[in-house]
Amino acid sequence: MGQIFETMTLQGDGTAAHNVLQLDVRDDALLVEGTTIPTNGEAGYAIGCRFVKTNAANGQCAEWRNHGTASSCQFRPVGPVIGYGANLVAAGPVSAGGDAAETISLTALVSTLDIPFISHTAQSGAVYLCGVTANNGSLSITESADPSTSHTYAFGLLRSGIIPGYDIFAAGTHTTAGGAAAEDVTIAGVLATDIAFATYSATDDTDKILAVATAAGKIVVTATADPSTTHGFHYVVFRPRGSFKPSHYIYAAGKHTTVGGAAAEPIAISGALATDIPIVNYGTTNDTDAILKAVMTAGVLTCTLSADASTAHTLNYMVLRAY
Repeated sequence: MGQIFETMTLQGDGTAAHNVLQLDVRDDALLVEGTTIPTNGEAGYAIGCRFVKTNAANGQCAEWRNHGTASSCQFRPVGPVIGYGANLVAAGPVSAGGDAAETISLTALVSTLDIPFISHTAQSGAVYLCGVTANNGSLSITESADPSTSHTYAFGLLRSGIIPGYDIFAAGTHTTAGGAAAEDVTIAGVLATDIAFATYSATDDTDKILAVATAAGKIVVTATADPSTTHGFHYVVFRPRGSFKPSHYIYAAGKHTTVGGAAAEPIAISGALATDIPIVNYGTTNDTDAILKAVMTAGVLTCTLSADASTAHTLNYMVLRAY
């Protein structure tokens, strides 16, 4: 039977001491608490060791388990997150065509309380996504024109207080190299089965994102024109939970009703940092406006739109922060 101690320390991540509350018969840690998740590859944590992140908040998972070995730990999140997590992320639906409005039926998998995100994974022509709303049992999508049957979609559903089905494998901001409308973003370890979303981080024109696809070691963002070197993308890559240590968590998420008055729409987000990564979609819309860029500053996410949104639009957003 493992021994129980009031406290001892294990320098598991090389920088921050962890309180070890229980050891097994081999003197490996069975129960640990601390503020920094142990680094992959550290020794001294028993298989199945439970780590409690004592400062978990705003999208973080409080409980982690060692899925590695005692000589090389691999901690993975288990249980619910505090705040929003990715309930479902999927790719594959093919557009039915016929008009600019599209419906994806998801039965009980989607609720009006979910925050939805949508992207094309394949496209033809200059048709771009204008909005997505979650209904009970389906997603309603608005596009700039009839997508015919040559488009496919990826979608994500964020829900509060859940055990996520998906975690964030990678997120970041990429400055474009240009040369073609399709821009490769190299990301070590990305799989073709992963699902990605992107938002402009910088722009000097009215280009739109047409599609975001994944391939081995990269994502490919296709825009309406060559972005040259004057544009940038915020991106996030999702993968089913359990096989990796997430790089980021969802610090904040929501649905914002536009105030209007200018093409730049500020969204106040308490505690947000300039280093956070925003991903933004239109929710409800009554036209074919597009999001030209999203910029984080302390406490504010500013979305620059292709026109004054008035009060007739909503914006779905998630703000990502590194673990």
